Amino acid sequence: MSIRLMSECWRADLPTVEKMVLLIIADHASDDGTEAWPSQATIAAKASISIRTVQRAVNSLVAGGYLWMEKGAGGSANCREDRRPHRYTIIISKLRGDTESTREGRGDNDDSNGATLATPTGRQSRPMNHPNKPSNETPEFDLFWSEYPIKVGKAAAKKAWVKAIKVEAPDVIIQGAIRYAADPNRHPSFTAHASTWLNAHRWTDSPLPPRVLTPDEKKARELQESKIKAERERLDYLKWQQEIREAEQRAVPVPADIREFLKKSLPKR
Repeated sequence: MSIRLMSECWRADLPTVEKMVLLIIADHASDDGTEAWPSQATIAAKASISIRTVQRAVNSLVAGGYLWMEKGAGGSANCREDRRPHRYTIIISKLRGDTESTREGRGDNDDSNGATLATPTGRQSRPMNHPNKPSNETPEFDLFWSEYPIKVGKAAAKKAWVKAIKVEAPDVIIQGAIRYAADPNRHPSFTAHASTWLNAHRWTDSPLPPRVLTPDEKKARELQESKIKAERERLDYLKWQQEIREAEQRAVPVPADIREFLKKSLPKR
């Protein structure tokens, strides 16, 4: 795990899924962004997404210049060749917004500005006079806030966040907020404020139990069920009518002479 590298990833202006995938890869990488080879299944499990979504996110990160991928080049020396995961390198200069084309070296690198480029280890020094982001910025909290289902009491939530990340990793808390937002048994009227949720460490909660429906919800559900039943009966009736028409088309008409014979032979009423 590289806390420094993960901090750089948090600051990247990326969609939520791509940022989570990049953070998980950074969690497996060294400080210079190299030698990370978590399997796609591992990334999917940690991010609570499908392997297909992982593949799309990785392809997008590679296309955006945030990531370099070597197919089947990861794993330890004892790993079977047919089971080797991909090896990833996080491009730190892309995360920081550095542009090597505008920076020159010094001494052996012929630099006229007196600045020395970093050695090719994956980490690049910041441009001269490049200001750091303010220390009071909290990209992890911003991600949490964007995922949390109710946007009330942001200032109180920030204070609770500072306490929460002292006992739990930010990505674990964020994943808990995502699960809470997606829980089908969570009712908007009974959703906890973010500060309450954080102070109670509710990212460790199990899924909510099935809740008792309100009278309006029961009525809406019964109406929906009756519509589904009526639609099913209508389709069954149409299917039955179609079967009758097909049977009539397949039927062979009785020859005229046989019809005449039956008329004469049957007793008259």
